[in-house]
Parts: sequence; C-alpha cells; structure tokens
Amino acid sequence: MQVGQRSDLAQRLIAMRGHGLDEVRNGPHALRRIAEVAGVEYIDDSGSTFLDAALLSLVDVGGPLVWIASAPVIGAVDGHLKDFLKDHVEAIVFYGEADQRQVDALHAELGQVYNADTLRTAVFAARELARQGSKVLFSPACPCGTEAANHAERAQRFKLAVADL
Repeated sequence: MQVGQRSDLAQRLIAMRGHGLDEVRNGPHALRRIAEVAGVEYIDDSGSTFLDAALLSLVDVGGPLVWIASAPVIGAVDGHLKDFLKDHVEAIVFYGEADQRQVDALHAELGQVYNADTLRTAVFAARELARQGSKVLFSPACPCGTEAANHAERAQRFKLAVADL
C-alpha cells in the first residue's frame, strides 16, 4: 500500500470512529437518568461497549462523578487516561474479575479506585463514595460478555441494584 492510500485509509477510519461515537451519543443506548437517591443521580450508559464511548459519556455527564466500569478497562489505563480521569471523576468502581495489584496501583495514583465482584456490589459501593449533588455513571466500556446477554439485560441489572439502594 502506498503512502497516499494509507493516508486516505487513515482519514476514512477516523471519520468512521467519529460517526460511531455520534451514534453512541445519540443512539438508542444514549445516557438515561435512572433515579435520584439521597441527592445522588444515577445514570445508565450500559450501551457503552468501548472505552472511547465511556470517556465521551464522562465528559457529557460532568462532575462530580463516580464511574462504574467493567474490570477489563483497568488494563487500558495509561498515563494519558490517568490524567483524564483525574480531571473527570472523583472515584471509580470497577466490577468483575480484576488483578487487585492493578486496582491498588490505580488507587495509589488516582485515589478512590476500588473493585467489586458484581455490578450490584459496585452500585452499593458507588453509593457510599458519592456525595449529595454528585452523579453515579454506569458506563462499562466493554461488550456484555458473560455478565449479561445484551445491553438491555445489563441495564436492567443496574436499574434493579439502584432500586434496592
């Protein structure tokens, strides 16, 4: 492939990525307010199946914010992302199987980073971390995998956990 062809391909890929993010922001899996409990707003973004979509949601929701994300995201947190997270979240609760050493390392650098075995436990942990006037955003940043059959089921699990607060 020649240089000009690579450049054209790169531009098309960037345009496709932007189009995909627009669909996430405005599509059927857009941010949904689930409830307000004790002055904390709970927001569902269970349709975020990749990290860029979740990061876009963090910006759109604004702070103060507690982010609930799937544990596999931990491996993607590099220096640039750490800087972004410092600016956009007060706390992070990962859910699912995680390497506790990675969680502890992020906690040491960012403060208030925790892991919970299940989404339900993560919602309850987020309740303890959130303060009145803040928001809890469920934006997993990964496909459903083994935790749920689809986005609707994953969203329902989040809603049920919030209802039990």
